[in-house]
Amino acid sequence: MATPPERDFLAACVQFDVCPGDVAANLAATSAGIEEAVGAGARLVVLPEMWATSFLPQFDEDMLLQAEAAEQELRELSKNLKLVVVGSNVEPGDGGIYNTARVWDGGELRGSYRKIHLFSPNLEHRRHIAGATPCVAETSLGRLGVLICYDLRFPELSRYYFHRRAEILVVPGQWPEARAQHWRTLLRARAIENEMFVVGCNRTGQEPSQRNGEAMAFPGDGRIVDPTGEVLASGSGEAGAIVAAIEMRKVRTMRRILPIDRDQRPTVYEQMFRETAPLMHERSRESTPQHDDNDDAD
Repeated sequence: MATPPERDFLAACVQFDVCPGDVAANLAATSAGIEEAVGAGARLVVLPEMWATSFLPQFDEDMLLQAEAAEQELRELSKNLKLVVVGSNVEPGDGGIYNTARVWDGGELRGSYRKIHLFSPNLEHRRHIAGATPCVAETSLGRLGVLICYDLRFPELSRYYFHRRAEILVVPGQWPEARAQHWRTLLRARAIENEMFVVGCNRTGQEPSQRNGEAMAFPGDGRIVDPTGEVLASGSGEAGAIVAAIEMRKVRTMRRILPIDRDQRPTVYEQMFRETAPLMHERSRESTPQHDDNDDAD
């Protein structure tokens, strides 16, 4: 018989300066941050996007092997510390490289999510392959939906997780200081509109843009937000763990008080989608790849 999920526990964002191509340094920072989070009592840990390598112009075989070895070290930490851990990393696949978040639960793989929306302003779409499948992970702490960074700007994906009855949305990110207010606002918006907890982890430090080489600063402003939109914990630019209590009853309470699933109008939305789907296809990169070079001119 399956063990029922825990209803109350502590969650943590472990944020640090992700060093491009320095897997050993990033793994050391991850391990230290997880140790801090566990010391505070955390059972769920979310890491930054591309935590092992950050973004690189190319990934050779040696770098991919190092990244996979680091991912297995993360799995061991999850197993030994009895944690649910999520953070995105490179994953080689047919024809290229994915930006993939794996959900480790006590060392067991509960889900794997390949980033669906690649961040074209930093040329991610030229170096990675986009995923096409959302990830709902059944864990010992509850049902998790997974986003990665830029996915946060596309509410359709978060709404899918609401319909699939996810209780927590986890968001590994590398979101720059220049648009930090968007990150903070969108994390709260996704929590409020979907009546779920949102745990978004953002990195610290600086890194050159893949587009023009200019330095991008990252604010280390991870957030843990409850279903009412209250920010339970937030990072202030320092490396380390930020921790807050997750009380799952808040999800049930909000969904009872404000029954948006009962009051929604699916027949209206279906008609709206039929009308707008052709426009979406017309304007999307997916349907018009010939515009790629013009759209990405430096």
